[in-house]
Amino acid sequence: MYFGLVLLHKVAVLLSIVGFFGRGIGHIFNQGWVSKKPVKILPHIVDTLLLVSAIGIVMVTDFSFTDPWIVAKILGLVAYIGLGLMAFRFAKTRAQKAIYWLVALVVLFYIVAVAVHKVVWPF
Repeated sequence: MYFGLVLLHKVAVLLSIVGFFGRGIGHIFNQGWVSKKPVKILPHIVDTLLLVSAIGIVMVTDFSFTDPWIVAKILGLVAYIGLGLMAFRFAKTRAQKAIYWLVALVVLFYIVAVAVHKVVWPF
């Protein structure tokens, strides 16, 4: 069960990163396809799988939601979501969209590094 959850989580992470990257490019360059219904719905499905698999992993291991590195991932996730909202919904100019998107990508890769190394500051 653990390995299945980890595999699901890793696949969801990859799909989420690729999807966020692609949608960011689409938003920055005002591509019409980013407003299509599947493009708006699919990230929610992937991110739900990501979150459910993460909770499942914590539940079947000796990890705790109070472990510092897991707290760092959760806080990073909140920052990532906020930056993504800014990039995709609230930013008005191409430059604003690009800056929020790039900072969100930095936060996203921080979250991945924390997960890989299981420490708050992996750099």
